[in-house]
Amino acid sequence: MSKKYLIVSHNGEIVSNECENANTVIRRFFGLMHRRGMPEGHGLLLEPCNQIHTFNMHFDIDVITMDGDNKVLAVFNSVPPWKCKKAVKGGRKVLELNAKEAEKFNIKCGDVLDIAEA
Repeated sequence: MSKKYLIVSHNGEIVSNECENANTVIRRFFGLMHRRGMPEGHGLLLEPCNQIHTFNMHFDIDVITMDGDNKVLAVFNSVPPWKCKKAVKGGRKVLELNAKEAEKFNIKCGDVLDIAEA
């Protein structure tokens, strides 16, 4: 069975063309643990989720917390391994990207991301 991806865009620009959908307990639990990195254009969407940790990770990530309508509630830039981020009030989804991607695509609080099946 092939892995299905999501496409995440912001203001018409593709942020992630291969975003994994971590929408089960097991997928959310393992997330990006033990991986050595993510290729450019990849991401991980955790749902439901409003708090993350980077235990057992080997690279920095950008963390974008959204509500149920994909409105950005918080952006945490370059979160290193072995950190915990506090829960974000109203958070329903978390998008994890390679470090510096949120800045590259100018993603800020109040923005709305488009998420579609690939």
